[in-house]
Amino acid sequence: MTRRHLLLLLLLVLAVYLALFGDRTPPGEPADGVVQPTPGRDRSPSGASATAPAANLSLLARPGAGKSPATTEVATLIPRDQLIPASGDDKATRDLFPSLSWTPPPPKEVPLRKAKPVAPPIPFAYLGKKLEGEQWEVYLGRGDEVLIVREGMDFAGTYRVKSIKPPTLTLLYLPLKQLQTIPIGGSQ
Repeated sequence: MTRRHLLLLLLLVLAVYLALFGDRTPPGEPADGVVQPTPGRDRSPSGASATAPAANLSLLARPGAGKSPATTEVATLIPRDQLIPASGDDKATRDLFPSLSWTPPPPKEVPLRKAKPVAPPIPFAYLGKKLEGEQWEVYLGRGDEVLIVREGMDFAGTYRVKSIKPPTLTLLYLPLKQLQTIPIGGSQ
């Protein structure tokens, strides 16, 4: 036998000896030098002092040099229904394994102020003007249609001529009551 085999055999004999004759303290009694836990606080949800049933209490006498017996209290069990709500309960369920992401959360949506509605662009093109009596007439075109407009006149169902004072024609967009202008050139 080699030196290595002798060492392994010696360790095997030591392990068998410790297994057979090692710790002789009976189960349930603490060995000397083991610190006993202090009595626990009441953890009942009602906050009232709950008394544990006699089956949950055990008195252990600590063998030793004239010390008083220590009391170990086993905490009462909390019912499973309180710990884990059933799937049909109204209690909010927790996701035990939530997905994690390193991306920042999206920014909070800021409510947009409602923008005032704006009149659409003027669909008419300026074609020309004429001074008739003491009143101006302006010729406007939309597609193949030619309109002759005077001050105070409603046309196209949505516009009213507010004023004609060269170099501008002022129109009132009736649905929104907004003024729009068209350049019409000088007074010649």
